[in-house]
Amino acid sequence: MPTPALRTPVLVAGAGVAGSLTALELAHHGVPSMVVERADRPARIPDLLMINGRSMELLRRLDLTGDLRAAGLDPDCPLDFLWSAGMDRPPALQWRLPPVATLRETYAATADGVAPVEPYVLISSPGLISRLRRALRGHPLIDLRTRWTLTEVETTADTVTATVLDAEGGARHLVEAGYLAGCDGADSTVRRCAGLTLEKLGPPAPYLALHFRSPALAGRWANPAVLVTGGATVVAGHDGDRCVAYVPVGADDQDAVANPADLLQDRLGLPDDPARIVTVVQRSGVPSVARSYRQGRVFLAGQAAHQVETPGDDLATCIGDAVDLGWRLAAAVHGWAGDRLLAGYQTERRRHALADRERGARSRSTRSRLQRLVDSGADGAALAAVLRNGPPQVDPAGTGPAETAGSPGFRPHAFRLAGGGQFFDRLGPQFTLVDLTLGQDGYPLVKAARVRGIPVRHLPLAGAPVPAAWCGRLVLIRPDQLVAWCADGPPVDCDGVLDDVTGARQQLYENT
Repeated sequence: MPTPALRTPVLVAGAGVAGSLTALELAHHGVPSMVVERADRPARIPDLLMINGRSMELLRRLDLTGDLRAAGLDPDCPLDFLWSAGMDRPPALQWRLPPVATLRETYAATADGVAPVEPYVLISSPGLISRLRRALRGHPLIDLRTRWTLTEVETTADTVTATVLDAEGGARHLVEAGYLAGCDGADSTVRRCAGLTLEKLGPPAPYLALHFRSPALAGRWANPAVLVTGGATVVAGHDGDRCVAYVPVGADDQDAVANPADLLQDRLGLPDDPARIVTVVQRSGVPSVARSYRQGRVFLAGQAAHQVETPGDDLATCIGDAVDLGWRLAAAVHGWAGDRLLAGYQTERRRHALADRERGARSRSTRSRLQRLVDSGADGAALAAVLRNGPPQVDPAGTGPAETAGSPGFRPHAFRLAGGGQFFDRLGPQFTLVDLTLGQDGYPLVKAARVRGIPVRHLPLAGAPVPAAWCGRLVLIRPDQLVAWCADGPPVDCDGVLDDVTGARQQLYENT
């Protein structure tokens, strides 16, 4: 018999990256939530993740960057990417990701506003998740329930009711919420219960993720390194003697799957240092994106909504999902969002997921081309010539093309204020109207917003040292630091602008 229903404005299923950040984003806007997570600790595979500069800008808003950097790799240490025909061959091509400390200096000296405020950070997956969960436990607006598994979902026009099983106590609970955010991973129960399906975007590329100990391999290179061969991708030197290998497996490898140590030995060849396997995870590697991210009051985010072939390749998209969904749901809870604002979540985030798929396809093509050349007996020079035509798909900034900066739907230019502070730090949790006019001509728009209960901060910055490409004297910036509207003068119809940016204005179409 279930206990009396628990109630929360938003229920978040899953406390991974997307789920944790959705709850923290909601709390950033003053909205309480409950987070249910079936595991009581992070997964053990120490995948090395790169949180790019743009994602760190979003996490800076939530006061998370200091804790994450403390758990990340040494900021003075670069990361080397090596392409080779095998472990016993010298690299055919090497590319170095500059250290965080170097990029910080480079970004500070860049005046065009495209460089991020924060450099990237490299961090292990368990380190990232443990820090995020610590933030959840420390926030008074977040109720984190670990070892609670969501099993069923029922929806009405006004409410979502979830059945949740408490594994520790054996009790079954009902949780009533205004909205449900399904952030429960690739095998999402929320997605299944809501009747949402994935669209496969390519053939399966199954592989084993092998976490193993190898002091010789971990110390083989001067810096942490990612070695890409045709038979495996190995990450080493980032976590003591612990390494991670991603080993593609096909139909002919099923016998070897039963003995991962032998498979690893066959692919890498470590005769003087037999690997000690710690954890093995089999992954399907099927790139896919949900056909719809929403069913009524139920939403999908993170790997519940999209999956890529290689772990971590969609981390920036998962972070973006959480921030975007969080502020939109908060707007709905506070009562100033129209349904079009919620619908816009899928439109924007699905585009990013499809872009991840394209990047993954290019990376897989490069690996396949490398293996074919190795099999044909090509020498190192031939391998390097081909690889140079397909450079590493690593973007430490993540701020997008310079030509899009400042356009509606994209990130504004960054700059330092006259006092030395970052302009981005003046953007609050609500909309912000940046007003560069001498007469503060944007105030009527701010006043109209406040009359309607729409939170808008008026930020007069006349004379501020904005970059040359700054997009207008009046720029309305969303809570997720993207431009919502810009112009050189006040709008003729303030309510029309507010209708557009909050989703209150309905588009009418005639049948033809």
